[in-house]
Amino acid sequence: MGRFKEANERLLNKKICMKCDARNAPRATRCRKCNYSGLRTKAKESRKA
Repeated sequence: MGRFKEANERLLNKKICMKCDARNAPRATRCRKCNYSGLRTKAKESRKA
């Protein structure tokens, strides 16, 4: 990526809700918006075809 290390950590160190696509804290166990427990970590690499 073209950003510096601190920027990458702030942008990519998140969890994404599989139900509503909300961004959550890295330590979260449930979504802050819909209370769904299915969270995934944000993808670190782009999804190019």
